[in-house]
Amino acid sequence: MNIKSLILYVSTLCLMITIVGQASAQPTIDVIADVVQFRGDGARTRWEFQYSFADTAVKYVVAPTGFIGELYCGLELVSELGDTTRDEWIASAQSMESAPKHQRFYSGVRPLVLTPGRYRVRFVARDLHDPSSALTSEFSSTVLTFSYRVSMSDVMFVMPLRAGVDPRFDRNGQAADPNPRHEIIGRDPSICVYAEIYNTLRSKLDTFALEIQVLDNVLEEQQTSYVRMIGQNDGLVIREEIPAGALRSGVYTLRIRVMSNDLATTYETREERFYILNPELPPEGRILLTEDEAFQASEWSVVKGERLALELELSDVLALNAEKAVRVQCTDERSQQRYLFRFWGIRDPDPSTQSNERLDDFRKMFKRAQTFYGNAIFRDGWRTDRGLALLRWGIATQVEQFVAGIDTKPYEIWFYQSIQGGSYFYFVDWQLQQNHRLVHSTMIGQVKEPNWYNLYAKAFSPNPSPASLLQPNQR
Repeated sequence: MNIKSLILYVSTLCLMITIVGQASAQPTIDVIADVVQFRGDGARTRWEFQYSFADTAVKYVVAPTGFIGELYCGLELVSELGDTTRDEWIASAQSMESAPKHQRFYSGVRPLVLTPGRYRVRFVARDLHDPSSALTSEFSSTVLTFSYRVSMSDVMFVMPLRAGVDPRFDRNGQAADPNPRHEIIGRDPSICVYAEIYNTLRSKLDTFALEIQVLDNVLEEQQTSYVRMIGQNDGLVIREEIPAGALRSGVYTLRIRVMSNDLATTYETREERFYILNPELPPEGRILLTEDEAFQASEWSVVKGERLALELELSDVLALNAEKAVRVQCTDERSQQRYLFRFWGIRDPDPSTQSNERLDDFRKMFKRAQTFYGNAIFRDGWRTDRGLALLRWGIATQVEQFVAGIDTKPYEIWFYQSIQGGSYFYFVDWQLQQNHRLVHSTMIGQVKEPNWYNLYAKAFSPNPSPASLLQPNQR
């Protein structure tokens, strides 16, 4: 895989520049961008547009010392209320040759302080010395809200430490030269990241742990490390360089969790995808098969009996109404096997790999639900409300657990950052049978009961002798 094809492939991992309205023969600019968010002042968020372009992407003209290439860049963000924020700048590249060979990427950061919400973003770039070379990209971005709970910024990929650090990229005393391409290249690469953790002191989290996991393209754990932290203030900084020399070339996910010292509670989770190109460890290949050959070679062709019935029942958790109607019509074993084969096939996020990442993740959630959520009412933990939520949406971004108190029943609050711009789910064990029921959610289409705490979580009714109990029994 050459560098150019690598860049095109990695472009799917981060927020990529998409060419709009350009003729196919017209030159375009290789610019890759990523959006990274940090806590700002007050209720606002520091939204950063981090970009990178190759030294060969621009046309050079004579300068006082050597040659210079220049890009005009412009950003326009429009909120749902119609408020508009604009930014523009010139990005420069220098060379001692008028047509240099590729040696480096130029990176930059444009920070904006924004009110949380959803924005339409438009980015334009134009070569100042070659007007025919330009690009336009439009995308949407949800500006996060950083609450007073323990939270973490987005994970920012940075370049390895080296001599002569650019002072423009100093962050709280840490060198953080941005790597918006999320590319880790070399024979002995290191995954270099920067992040900020907020409100540990406010939340009285004196000590805690960071779990740093590298997952492969099927989200199987490749390596895990832990960093012990002290919550000495409400704005902690981490900069880690994780050795990755044993990892093959390919797509990976970096998962960082803020956890309690005993690793029992997860306060915050952040995930980012990245790409490793290690010339000494090429990616594993895959044999291409026809659909019938793929079915015959799949696990579904041999699933039978109770296992088949369970898999069909589990598929209903994710199935659309139209899919459920098709499943009902599959009455014989072979048709049911093929239904499952196609059902999970269309949910495979990366058919180029041998594994189905969505199915693998679903099964991990099934095992987790079976382990933690079984109770006297539901022996199968996946059938509980929490188990079904885990199967549908995965592990929550943040989970708060509250044990029973003098006047409170056990309850949990799950927050999913990726659902509808951020959605909360409230589960209460109101029957005190270790069976937390979903009593309220901010997600559209789920149960709504804003007064859930008083109705379900309080250990006793606000009125110990309600009028309804004083009426004669109706028989």
